[in-house]
Amino acid sequence: MMTAFVAALLLTACQPKEQKVYVVSTNDMHANIDNFPQLAALVDSLRSVHPDLLLFGAGDNRSGNPINDRYAQTTKPMYELMNAVGFNLSTFGNHEWDRGPLALRDVLTWADFPFVCANVTFDDTLEMSNVYPYTIFERDGLKIGVIGAIQLGENGLPDFHPKHAGGSHFVPIEEVLPEYIEELHDCNAIFLLSHCGYEADRETAARFPQLDAIFGGHSHTRVGEDGKQMVNGVLVTQAEAKVKFVTLSTFTFREGKVVDVESELLSITNFPKRNEKVQAMVDDYNSNEYFRTVLTQNLAAVDNKESLGCLMTDAIRYTTGSDMGFQNPGGVRFDTLSVRPVTLKDIFALDPFDNEIITYTLSGQEIINLMKSCFVTDRGPIFCSGCSYQYKVDDNGEMTDIVVTLENGKPLDMKAKYNIVMNSYMAAVFDYEHEDEGHSTFRSSNDLMLEYLSQHPEIDYSTVTRVTEE
Repeated sequence: MMTAFVAALLLTACQPKEQKVYVVSTNDMHANIDNFPQLAALVDSLRSVHPDLLLFGAGDNRSGNPINDRYAQTTKPMYELMNAVGFNLSTFGNHEWDRGPLALRDVLTWADFPFVCANVTFDDTLEMSNVYPYTIFERDGLKIGVIGAIQLGENGLPDFHPKHAGGSHFVPIEEVLPEYIEELHDCNAIFLLSHCGYEADRETAARFPQLDAIFGGHSHTRVGEDGKQMVNGVLVTQAEAKVKFVTLSTFTFREGKVVDVESELLSITNFPKRNEKVQAMVDDYNSNEYFRTVLTQNLAAVDNKESLGCLMTDAIRYTTGSDMGFQNPGGVRFDTLSVRPVTLKDIFALDPFDNEIITYTLSGQEIINLMKSCFVTDRGPIFCSGCSYQYKVDDNGEMTDIVVTLENGKPLDMKAKYNIVMNSYMAAVFDYEHEDEGHSTFRSSNDLMLEYLSQHPEIDYSTVTRVTEE
């Protein structure tokens, strides 16, 4: 007679074997190297339990910290740190092109891991290596296919200055994704490593249930407290930005198929340990005294992006003697500034792009056209100097009823001509009706900011706002 114990053993033996694959994903790190010692310690801790863990980055590894972005070999610190932490894979973000394709080629040689991006190709003359549409990992006999993707704007390019595209060619990811999903049909799981934004990732998940997960970036979205959002049976996750969080995703397989998905959002900033080797690397990068040069004293704490945008527009307007200055909100790279001395590092982090400043003569109506274009293209109201304005948003999400008041209190004259300045990214990307083709000032935004601050030993922008949505 079979005992209950023997029967339980036989039942267990007949059950399909469960296998698990663990993925840690992060995105939009933007060269926040100061959090890497804690990131490394957290990954070390997880790998001590799950040695086959996969570590993915969903793009925008650079642009945000001048210690990295203005390093002698631009952005090399980030890739030395990513190598030290043991990244397995990254996709491209739009900011990977911030110094053009030749600088990107350097990155590909420094990384000890491959890049995947299925909707970009490069001219042969660029000699790009270490980048593929997808790659396959093997874990415990399971094949895991990972496809890469990058977002495209209305101009058919990712959100970078068009002059940096040279030799890079893009197509919408939905045009090529079916082909690569088919090529990976014999994989036990298919992931998309995406720099397309959370809403776009949700749409992709709805259209392509063949995917098992989308590890996303670009929109800096923190997906829930557990990092989990299932759309059409597909995990869609994103971990905010700047190495504040990572997502740990666990995929359970039975008979080679995914039968369960769990995810957990893990805090990097609250992790109590630091990797000493990585800390020493970060300390060495941060030892550059040049970036600690004090430029001015900030007298009151700033807690919003618009106020800093007003600082940036004041700088380009006053130093060029223009009537008005404009700044796209996406070019203002942080939104808080405490009471303290403001250093070169702060200014280069506020505006890491250092674009050329372009001057235009625009009519009042053309300025309204510019404002509407920014609202659509940069997904937010334009920041300004020399004027203030109020507006409404209609049911289609478009800016309407714009009322502009000049600094002297007079209304904007739709037919009058005004001298205005903006950065070259806006000049190249914003599509609006205007006659003047613009002229370069042959000076960069950072140059003009440094000149402005040299004339202002103290600043207080804590209460400066010029835009009102009704």
